[in-house]
Amino acid sequence: MRLIDSDVVVVGAGPAGCLTAKTAASKGVHVVLLEEHAEIGAPVHCAEGLSLNGIMDAGVEPVKPIVSQKISRARVFAPNRSCVDLTSGDWVGYTLNRDVFDRALGERAVKAGAELLTCTEAKAVLKEDGAIVGVRAEQRGEPLEIRAKVVIGADGCRSIIRRSAGLSRWYPDIVTCAQYQLGGLHLDDPETNEFYVGFKYAPGGYAWVFPKSGEVANVGLGVRRIHTEPAIEYLKRFIDSDPRFIGAEVLRRSGGVTPVSGMLDKIVDDRLMLVGDAAGQLVPMTGAGVHSGVEAGKIAGTVAAEAIEEGDLSAARLSVYRRSFEVYWGKRISDSRRVVEMLDKFSDDDLNTLAGVITNEDVLNLANGTDVKKTLARMVKRSPGKIVKLVAAYLR
Repeated sequence: MRLIDSDVVVVGAGPAGCLTAKTAASKGVHVVLLEEHAEIGAPVHCAEGLSLNGIMDAGVEPVKPIVSQKISRARVFAPNRSCVDLTSGDWVGYTLNRDVFDRALGERAVKAGAELLTCTEAKAVLKEDGAIVGVRAEQRGEPLEIRAKVVIGADGCRSIIRRSAGLSRWYPDIVTCAQYQLGGLHLDDPETNEFYVGFKYAPGGYAWVFPKSGEVANVGLGVRRIHTEPAIEYLKRFIDSDPRFIGAEVLRRSGGVTPVSGMLDKIVDDRLMLVGDAAGQLVPMTGAGVHSGVEAGKIAGTVAAEAIEEGDLSAARLSVYRRSFEVYWGKRISDSRRVVEMLDKFSDDDLNTLAGVITNEDVLNLANGTDVKKTLARMVKRSPGKIVKLVAAYLR
């Protein structure tokens, strides 16, 4: 069996893992970054949307081939097809090429000093006398042990690190997603992302059209709780209902699970941290997790390196990571979750009514979990009685 000694082992080379590894390595600790696939970024399971701030915070520039399409607005459709256009003078978004984006982050982690091991699948945390001392893995079928002072699980929603360490096995609420990348299109406005809400499109979630150019778009949806069929069946009907997609070529099929119940209660233990999807660090209203994962990784990498230097690897010391993450992202995630629970009470008719009174700013705040209580209070003043009742529970 091959043995590797390290200071930090990061499992999973997505955005959260790469930023964790890069940050820790840049502070002088020996980092080993594990990726189960042959290369970082493949396969792609993502709608590929990200704001300019998210791209810049990840440490890369919004240039081709990292990005595919600039996005200047979003358009949200109610079940009756009425819509609200979302624009902001200080917001710019992009549709990424996630494989290129992730590889760029991995390259920066390696350049900072991290040791990247591809084709390496983590099997469990490694324990001695009940204490976590590393990771047990396989590289191309051969057993491998990576001993480390701190283990960081960035291995997605099904995190083997989280489960084998005895933390949460699963999430209270998830969205099941299906997506086609369609080619051969003739989109009139490839700078607009489209969102469709309501039971008719995606029960408990929403459908999306994210252009990658005038000819190619990611078209997908996520369903939760009240759906009666697999996500792929709703997606097929959604695509069949839109004349723009008649005769389109399916370039890629993808799917997956998105946790939307909020950050898990326990994401830190002695010698252990979780980041990104493994910790449930996604914004529940949108399911977006790249930007929050990038920020979590930077904080976790810093705290891990400092804790190693101090010689204190306890959960109490490593919990500085969670507290730092919660300063900005924690409230956004928890407030966004409460909006999800509020909107669960809305019927399609209620959503149609809401579309008549909600503003651009309202939608942006609710979707992003920012200024939620003030936003809802303003909405109540201009909403009909039934909408007021549905919102009232949140305001109490």
